[in-house]
Amino acid sequence: MRTKALTAAGIVLLAGAPILLLVMGRTDLATSADAEAGAVPLAGVVIPYLVGLALIALIPPRLPVLAVDPDERLRRQAYWLIGLALLFPLAGVLTGESLVYPVAKVLILLVGAWVVLRRIRRPSPARAHRERIPKLWHWLGPALVILVWGYLFFYSPLAEWDVSGYEDWDRVELAVVAFYTFLTASVLEEIFYRVILQTRLEALWGRWPGIVATALLFVLMHVHRYADGPFLDITLVILTSNGALGLFAGYLWSKYRNVWAILLVHAAINGLTLIPVLIGG
Repeated sequence: MRTKALTAAGIVLLAGAPILLLVMGRTDLATSADAEAGAVPLAGVVIPYLVGLALIALIPPRLPVLAVDPDERLRRQAYWLIGLALLFPLAGVLTGESLVYPVAKVLILLVGAWVVLRRIRRPSPARAHRERIPKLWHWLGPALVILVWGYLFFYSPLAEWDVSGYEDWDRVELAVVAFYTFLTASVLEEIFYRVILQTRLEALWGRWPGIVATALLFVLMHVHRYADGPFLDITLVILTSNGALGLFAGYLWSKYRNVWAILLVHAAINGLTLIPVLIGG
């Protein structure tokens, strides 16, 4: 009962953030902490994610759900990983934008998780779950979802991406930064938060409690953005943009167990709009 109540509270928090932004008249979002990144319409963020979540639920209509497992080793893994997920935002606040931040990220989310999984040995619940998912839908399901979501998010009339701030960057420097972001954000964050952490929380608590809890921990990871503006504004922005990504990528991972799908989603968000700048004149 407590888990259900906390999950419901988390959903209200994540769903209420964009509604409150709309009530406040905030129809544009700064979805990136980069000073060069322009704001995007609130509807251009919320609607693609809502459609994406609906499609995951519908394509196909039935797939096996990860069974709840009360194994003690799994519980210990999960709680240590939650500890790492809580430690990393603190490291972000302490290191700020310094060069120590990416080092702390690798040490906590990569090395820390590796140590936990090595010291508390227990096979990932996702492995057996993946074997129960028909191979066709393991690939076709997320492909259909991402195609529709990607069109709405990047190319539909809802999308208004302004990347003109990056045009003064040296192309080589921008390419290096984009590749670095791909490794440390798209890959590292998805592996830790979805593949490692969420999988274990799902196995302990169930699908949606695991997804929602991981999404909120993923939101918490972005507390370094509070340097960008007022507390309430930044809280609502990261709950809306990062929280929506957490729910979308989390449900996509939970339904199809396709790591390439969630890496593609995160990589597209971080870098797809920069491609015209990199190859343009």
